[in-house]
Amino acid sequence: MNRRLLAAILAGLLMSIGIAVPAQAALCHQSSCNGQDPGAKQCNDTSSGNLASFYYNGSDPYLAGVLLELRRSRNCDAAWARTTGLDCLPMWRPCGFVLQVQGGTEQLGGGPGGGQKWTNMWSFRQYVRACFIIWTTDDSYRTDGCTGWH
Repeated sequence: MNRRLLAAILAGLLMSIGIAVPAQAALCHQSSCNGQDPGAKQCNDTSSGNLASFYYNGSDPYLAGVLLELRRSRNCDAAWARTTGLDCLPMWRPCGFVLQVQGGTEQLGGGPGGGQKWTNMWSFRQYVRACFIIWTTDDSYRTDGCTGWH
């Protein structure tokens, strides 16, 4: 009888774990995350955290006080840039932020309205960094403060 009870308890425990885990599983990993939204792919969960962050201290008044973070998800093994307080619109406020990728495609972020904004992700198998950017008149940009490469 003890074996049956133990087997029933173990089976119930395994079933409850089996049901909970897929609901929180990441929907991409490494290069399959490239260009994907961290929220949509469930990568911005408790396994994610900051690699580096800083508050803007340059001369652009639209970026004053904005926090820039380089974030990474251990479950997805991917990184993205995130800002808090950014309120940019290239036509009127030519600023934003970017996830730069060595040997990959940069991921741009920005937009009006404050709050938190983030770029799409890129595999953490390549070096990445997060930068504030200022748009120039020829539709390119210059960086205005970056995290280190990670």
